[in-house]
Amino acid sequence: MDQPPSKRARSRSVSSDRGRQASVSSGYDSRASSRDARSSTYRDSNYVTILETKNCYMRKSPTGPVPEDIELCKQLLQQRSPVPHNTLFESEYIQDFYDALQNRSEMRLLIDLHPLLMPTAENQCIRGRQSLQHVIDGYNDLWMKTEAIYGSKPQPDHTRGLRWSMFDESQRQKLEVQPNMKSVFTAREEIYFPYLTGEVKCGLQALEIADRQNLHSMCVALRGLVHLSRMAGCVEAVHRRILGFSISHDLETVRIHGYYPEIDGDKTSYYRWSIGHANIWTEAEKWTCYRFVHSLDEIFLPRHIQRVMDMLERIPEPRDFSLQNTIDDGGESRSIPESEEDGSTLRRTLALRSRGLQPEIRAMIQTVQQQVEQQSARFEQEAKLRARLEQQLEQERRERKEHEERLHAQWEQERQEQKDQQQRLLAQFERLAQAINPK
Repeated sequence: MDQPPSKRARSRSVSSDRGRQASVSSGYDSRASSRDARSSTYRDSNYVTILETKNCYMRKSPTGPVPEDIELCKQLLQQRSPVPHNTLFESEYIQDFYDALQNRSEMRLLIDLHPLLMPTAENQCIRGRQSLQHVIDGYNDLWMKTEAIYGSKPQPDHTRGLRWSMFDESQRQKLEVQPNMKSVFTAREEIYFPYLTGEVKCGLQALEIADRQNLHSMCVALRGLVHLSRMAGCVEAVHRRILGFSISHDLETVRIHGYYPEIDGDKTSYYRWSIGHANIWTEAEKWTCYRFVHSLDEIFLPRHIQRVMDMLERIPEPRDFSLQNTIDDGGESRSIPESEEDGSTLRRTLALRSRGLQPEIRAMIQTVQQQVEQQSARFEQEAKLRARLEQQLEQERRERKEHEERLHAQWEQERQEQKDQQQRLLAQFERLAQAINPK
């Protein structure tokens, strides 16, 4: 016997609901397992040691960052920036808010708690903070265009970087940023020069894992700024300067760190500077992280942008290279045949391939050009010095000759005077002799 229509419909509805619930559960489990897989490398007990072998350190260096940046970090942490109103941090809601987040997932903390610590820059810009118009946020975005220092590529819970649209065509050509190609300057196609990352964690040793993830992400980000400074020939602009920041938090505590490179010739080491930590649920410290990020936007961000623009300004405009051998995208050397046929096509091929050079090769070319210019300047300086020395020697020769001529003239005069005196004495002697013996 057939089921009544109402029962068949109810059966389908229950089945459908169960399917949807299974789908939602499956989606959540997938995201959770993805996050667990993402952090598995960072849980390795040897991870910190491995990073140190690659010159990335979860501590400060013996010299530390420059004093100016140490003072900047204190200012960012202590500045009394405005905070939002009508939030769940209000005294009448905060206890219930805290209870609601107990034993919940990282995703729940990222959605409900994280915006009160590290708010979305783009949403703030929409509400009128025009100073953030060049900033873009990324949430759980894989840094596809980067190369990991060790393990998997960075994938922070929250990334802040500069929008691609703030760079004009000439600047993008200098950076050699091209679609579907890796770049030390970009995290993703739309995110250039990341300067702030955030990680959210739950459970035991959660913040230690978050700190490791942030260290890796910021070392990758700083690597781009150091590379840019080498291309521009101004490594002193980034040496021991705090160039990026991170925020690690769980339900209870937030940690804030800064990151800086130390450059010694071709070697670059990356270090972490502890800025501060706060208890999220105390009245005195609940807005500490929010205020820090707000101050970061107002004080550090303009300096970050200006530093990048200044270095780009120092890099020469891209030029087509007349090369017999060029390098394709895969890094293989290919010979370009010499032929007068279809010269325009050949020139276009050279131009396209030259623009496809890896950033590292372009940086090497820039370095060689700078070395040639420095050597030419040294040669010119040496030539001027040699000319001055020759002038001094010629002057000394003239003075010595004049001195010798004066001495010779003086000697001749003295000799003549002695001769005259002898003649006078001889004449006197003859007169005296005649007087004694007159004839």
